[in-house]
Amino acid sequence: MKRKQAEQDRARSQYAELTKHYRAIGPAAIVAALICAPKKDKAPKRVKAA
Repeated sequence: MKRKQAEQDRARSQYAELTKHYRAIGPAAIVAALICAPKKDKAPKRVKAA
């Protein structure tokens, strides 16, 4: 389903400041931050029942 033009404009204006901020940071800095972030366990460890 396509968005209406007014909805698109509203969404763009809401995120314009964030876009400006993160565009200045650059994709390499974001990737570096993700690589350096502490890893989380994806699933809890399961204990086998005997």
